[in-house]
Amino acid sequence: MSQATPATQNATMVNNAVTAPLHAEPLIVPRQRYALWSRIRANLYGRGTLIAEAMIALTLLAAVLVFDVWFFTTHAHEDIVSALADSFKLLTLQNALSGQQDRLAAGLFIFNVLFSVLFIQSVLNTVRALLSKRAPEVRQLGYAAVCHNHVIVCGLGRMGLRVITRLVESGTQVVVIERNFQSEMVPRAIDMRVPVVVGEAQEARVLRKAGISSARAVIACIDGDLTDVEIALAARAERDDIRVILRAFNEDFDRGLERSFGPHTAFSSSALAAPTFAAATLSRDIEHVLPLGNELLGVAQFIVPAKNAPASTAQSLEDTYNVRILSLINGSGRAIKYTPQHSLAAGEKLTIIGQIRALEALRTAGLATDSSATYPVPLAPTPQRDRIIICGFGKVGYRVVRWLAQWRLPIVVIHRDEDDDEHATFTEQAINLPGITYIRGDARKESVLKEAGIDHAMTIAAVTSDDLTNLQIGLEARHLCADVHVVLRVFSGALAQKLPYLFGIHTAYSTSDLSSPTLAAAAEIGGISHAFPGSAGLYALDEHVLAPKDALAGKRIGDLRAQQAQVIGLRRAGSATIFPAADTVLVPGDEVALLAPLPALVRLRSS
Repeated sequence: MSQATPATQNATMVNNAVTAPLHAEPLIVPRQRYALWSRIRANLYGRGTLIAEAMIALTLLAAVLVFDVWFFTTHAHEDIVSALADSFKLLTLQNALSGQQDRLAAGLFIFNVLFSVLFIQSVLNTVRALLSKRAPEVRQLGYAAVCHNHVIVCGLGRMGLRVITRLVESGTQVVVIERNFQSEMVPRAIDMRVPVVVGEAQEARVLRKAGISSARAVIACIDGDLTDVEIALAARAERDDIRVILRAFNEDFDRGLERSFGPHTAFSSSALAAPTFAAATLSRDIEHVLPLGNELLGVAQFIVPAKNAPASTAQSLEDTYNVRILSLINGSGRAIKYTPQHSLAAGEKLTIIGQIRALEALRTAGLATDSSATYPVPLAPTPQRDRIIICGFGKVGYRVVRWLAQWRLPIVVIHRDEDDDEHATFTEQAINLPGITYIRGDARKESVLKEAGIDHAMTIAAVTSDDLTNLQIGLEARHLCADVHVVLRVFSGALAQKLPYLFGIHTAYSTSDLSSPTLAAAAEIGGISHAFPGSAGLYALDEHVLAPKDALAGKRIGDLRAQQAQVIGLRRAGSATIFPAADTVLVPGDEVALLAPLPALVRLRSS
């Protein structure tokens, strides 16, 4: 019997991966909620003229009714009840004046007939106009007018759509400003019941239509630093106390903006996403990564095995591996409240935050992840697989390389001629980073990947600015080396959801998905540096130095955890500690990194 060659086996694995069904779970679309009275007000928006006309008609009806009653009481000597009944008969085209033969009575009858016809016609016209459909743009303005304490998101691109999704999921009302109502993203926003105001967000009148007077924050996430600054300035001109959050592309510009608009107000999506890409080259199934100084803390989900669990209780697991459990979910999907003495049971799903090497140690110790069945061996450099290949050296690629350089592994950077301008800029900044080799070429080509040493690579990360290019690089790399770990940057959220099934591991990330939680959380409560989605909603990282009257001063770290807040980093007297002990008491002057769901963080700030 003939045996397949390694090349044939590799090609078969790639083909099987490509043709495998993509079982992406259907997304549940979150929808913004409105109170009944708010929906009524929204539907009446823009119909002011009709309502005024209806009120005038009703006023005239009352006046005619009063005159008729007066006539019957003075000329026919009827009592009020009888006069009122006869007045209604006149208005309903019945002759209640059979006993009255003077000209005044005849004129009154004719007047009532004519008035009734005109009134009925007016009522019919008003009802028809009220029931008729308004222009879609007008309907959106109606719902924007009833929003209160909401967030205004300017720009409905990929980033804007991700941000409003995060905000709606957390229960925050949102209004979007978009210049093009025909944009492909507009129907998706409307499907979430988020009103879309058409116009230029830099214009004061458009901001007013979006309800800036009652909004809590404005997020400027249009593709352009200058435009975003103009939006922020226009918002502050309307309300000097409004919280503004900007999406910045230039890192130096980012820092300059924060000097003007306050700390944690300008965010670079590439800077927010790069730590996760970097950690994903060294580990698997990383959901999100928080940078803490020079450390990367990864968030991952693990499943407690039926046998040979690495620890018996939650506290022993945390103490042994120096990690922290963010949430516990039992086998039936029910959330379990964390207690140090909780006995870990088979099938429980743990969301854990820890340093990358600690997460890999948990994997080695037997905790399973989604990719464990496909890749039972932990990802680690070996003498045969000792390098990481980075394809693309733009804003994301440069930051990934900068993070990876601290591990002092051989890094090969592949860049194309089209990247020359960016490559020259970032190479100048990265020239002193150790262990980096640069290759000019197209990483989709076999010859270039072989020159980069694909046969000796533990990981290849395709982080160019083009989805198709990244996918082609990943497929070609797998064709040449079937077991190489592949990390992909994608822009489409749907594609990012499907590609893990395509490659069998969770290695595809959207920069918008990674960075949008931070922009959303910063708009909701302000003063946070990073955020990510979790079982309890958005988790936010609050980094600050404790002032003498700070709400955290004098509190034990263990007591804070009981309030759903965790101190994941502490710097005291120049010494930094990851996951300080529960009995540590915080004092003024401590530099604290506090991680908590947004509601818990708000409660702590107000205590």
